[in-house]
Amino acid sequence: MGGNESILTTEQLEEYAELTYLTKHEIHYIFKRFLKIGPSQINGDFHFRFNSHYIMEEFPQLKFNPFHNEIFKVFSSQKDGHFSFEDFLELCSVMSENCPLKVKSAWAFKMFDFNEDNEISQEDINVLLDRLTAPLKLPGEDKDHISDTLLKEMDLQHTGSMSQLEFLHAMSKMPEFVTAFSFRP
Repeated sequence: MGGNESILTTEQLEEYAELTYLTKHEIHYIFKRFLKIGPSQINGDFHFRFNSHYIMEEFPQLKFNPFHNEIFKVFSSQKDGHFSFEDFLELCSVMSENCPLKVKSAWAFKMFDFNEDNEISQEDINVLLDRLTAPLKLPGEDKDHISDTLLKEMDLQHTGSMSQLEFLHAMSKMPEFVTAFSFRP
């Protein structure tokens, strides 16, 4: 492990491999990249939490993701948009191709529940559409039509919104979801 051995111990590496969907090699690689953000801060405090700006500079796949604000909010252990290595490792684990559909969909549900009311409603789908189509803005009628159509198909209990279980059911019918909700650090 070179010069990083004293920071990330073999025991930690083994524990992270047991607790995540990542291999030891992947964890070591992620740590080396994360360490570039602020070696002196991590040397001084392994649990140092970096502002999302610094994370996005080292990991541009987050910077250009239309949901980066939600990613930082949901995966930040303190819910403040700052990440420790363990916060970032959890994100990478969920975004790994080895992460099961059930786990991925639970995190995706949290990200797409923009108003944090524990359901995905027409309002949430409209925000999602805005993010996906930016900088264009779909007319309100088009967004409403798309969200109504999605809810008609996915809202199995006919409540006007999707629960986390209904969201999981819908994602299980979309084989491309697992690969679309993935990235390599």
